[in-house]
Amino acid sequence: MFSENEKISLRQLTRLLVFDLFSISGLIIPRIATATAGKDGLIAIILAVLYALIYAWILLSLSKAAGGNYLDYCKSSLGSILTLVIGLLYMAKLAVCCVFAARLFGEVINETLLEDTDPRIIVLTLLVVSAYAASKGFEVRARIAEVLYFAVIVPIFIFLILGLNKIQFSNLMPLFTEKPGHIFLSGYNVFLTFSVLEVLLFCVPLIKIKKEDIKKGKRVLHYVSRAVIIVGILDILLFIVTLGILGKVETKQKLWSMVNMIQVIKLPGGFIQRQDAIVLGIWMLSIFSIISAFFYYMSYIGRFIFRITYQNYLLVPFILILFGASVIPIETEQFFYYFEFYMKYIGMPQSILIPVIIVLIGKVRKIKSVKPIKPVIKTLLLLTTLTSVITLTACSDMTEIEDRNFIQAMGIDIKGDELTVYYVLPDLKALTQQGSENPEKLILELKGFDCWQIEDLYDLQYNKRLDFSHLKAIIIGRELAKNPKQLAQFLTYVEDKYEIGRSTLIFTSDTTAKEVISLNKELEGGIGDYLDRLYRINLKSSGKKVVTVGDLVFAMNEENPVVSMPVLKPRKQTLETVGLGMFYHNQLAYEVNKEESDYIDIANAHGKNVKIFLTENPSEDLKEGKSEAASEYVVKINNVTRTLQFTSVNNKPILAVKLEGIGIIEKGLMEKGLVSNQAKAAVVEAIKQRCNQIIKARITANLDKITKGAGIDFMNLYRMTSYDNRKLWLSYANKEDQFLKDLNYNVEVDFKMQ
Repeated sequence: MFSENEKISLRQLTRLLVFDLFSISGLIIPRIATATAGKDGLIAIILAVLYALIYAWILLSLSKAAGGNYLDYCKSSLGSILTLVIGLLYMAKLAVCCVFAARLFGEVINETLLEDTDPRIIVLTLLVVSAYAASKGFEVRARIAEVLYFAVIVPIFIFLILGLNKIQFSNLMPLFTEKPGHIFLSGYNVFLTFSVLEVLLFCVPLIKIKKEDIKKGKRVLHYVSRAVIIVGILDILLFIVTLGILGKVETKQKLWSMVNMIQVIKLPGGFIQRQDAIVLGIWMLSIFSIISAFFYYMSYIGRFIFRITYQNYLLVPFILILFGASVIPIETEQFFYYFEFYMKYIGMPQSILIPVIIVLIGKVRKIKSVKPIKPVIKTLLLLTTLTSVITLTACSDMTEIEDRNFIQAMGIDIKGDELTVYYVLPDLKALTQQGSENPEKLILELKGFDCWQIEDLYDLQYNKRLDFSHLKAIIIGRELAKNPKQLAQFLTYVEDKYEIGRSTLIFTSDTTAKEVISLNKELEGGIGDYLDRLYRINLKSSGKKVVTVGDLVFAMNEENPVVSMPVLKPRKQTLETVGLGMFYHNQLAYEVNKEESDYIDIANAHGKNVKIFLTENPSEDLKEGKSEAASEYVVKINNVTRTLQFTSVNNKPILAVKLEGIGIIEKGLMEKGLVSNQAKAAVVEAIKQRCNQIIKARITANLDKITKGAGIDFMNLYRMTSYDNRKLWLSYANKEDQFLKDLNYNVEVDFKMQ
């Protein structure tokens, strides 16, 4: 039951602040921190947390000096007219923040979950529900935050922890590469997301503290500091995971780059298809909380300065004004620029200067006693908010399934400057046991000069909307793979198309995408399902790294990484992976066969279940094309760990590669019929030495031929120096080709045999 005394506990204050502080920063922190400080954005966030703690101490000190009730103190110190002006300044700042949050919410939800819904309807729904929440008073907001706290913060925290195993440390290191001025400026920019702390000036009188407690300022500061630190930890995790997955360029390209990061992280079990919708749905709860806070404090201040008996009378005009401002036809990125400028030079400075001036003036005046706040009524806010969230976060909108063409797989070829795109549809009739669709109708073929034009042509020819939310695989034809300009255009299209998830599998064909796509009718479940199973059963279980479209987008933005993509070869009624194609600077730059690719995988610590064949003649161990049947011994690699250590001699890079793991002798040992343990141990030792020599020789040969010879850094060694040897990385900054020429290496292999 609600006590209806318009008072909240200190614990409730902490949880309210966590909601309010993280709601907006949860989307834009990675972009803000990276924009000025790059990888040093991590340091900027830590600085921002320190700024926020100092800021909270200043605000609470000023509130204490004002006797607790800031507005009454302001009126008694400055008079009604100046209080009116100051109140309007505070209301204007809250309104600007509210409009920004509403626009951000509307655009993100429209782009990700409700594409067919008018953004104005989304924004209006948000404002109405949030205003209703505000109408029920401060205590009710605190009660709701207390109930939803663990339902929102804990899942997001767990999701970010799971994302840590997806990061690339080379995206995060080295630190302290930016100018100190840039880092401090970025810290200030991040600190702007903590500006919500300003509401402490108004909510301190609404906090219930026992008389025997320690001084109010210190007591409140303890709980406020806890909220700031919790949000700081979440921001740091969010920054690390987003930058570690997407890289610096893509992180700062889009205001809400975090949304793209969500698509890459997979929850355990794989039973949730649209986990991005789940995470965004959880985030929506916190957005409702912050918008309702803006409404509450605007009406709270408005009631005081306009001398209105009931503050809820102001909510309807506020909804109309804020809705009108939120739907002004201006790009959200441009609006963010204006919002950031306002907060930097007006909003944040005024939040400190105004109360300081008021307190200084008030020191010579008598402080009036604070009047109690009118009690609030009970509410069904929890039910209303949850109902709204469930309505908005559905994985599909109100459009019927029959109005969509769900794309299961996508193939792309190029001839001259013209693209040919193949959209593969699922056989819905077969899936529902209502017969089977004509196989020819399940593949839509369109031609155009880029994917945007092809999508426009599709809209003219078909009466169903393209839906990529269930896209499982993309196949790139050989000619497109060798065309950096067209491939970059396609990846840019993917980057702008949120529906195409970053975790979508991508393959290249040894001929054309059409030959692979044409097998759709021969493969059970269609080409998309087949490639998905190929990944999960044959590739992922064997420890091989399968590239996704997100890897290619990342490589396009970061310029340096080499991405190794499986090469498909169409066979009669089936497909086969015949090697790896190495993509560098948006084109297929090098290719290796299946046997060579096994050692590429081992060198990159992905070689689980790779088989090594040993013949009767050790001198033939390094020959290619050996089969299991003709081999005396067969060793299966069970796991691989890799250690890289970079040093320099005469300013030239020296690399020590150490590969360790376990090999299982699958064939040959039992057939020998060895009786004594000593004889068996001798054979095992001989097999171990031969396997280690083969692996060392093959990987060294690949480094000589591919890395040194062709200039293709298939192990991405250049990037790894950034966190292993910062001095070396700085000395070769923007000199990757020279780094590869100067590089010397030694490979050490130690696989134990079982």
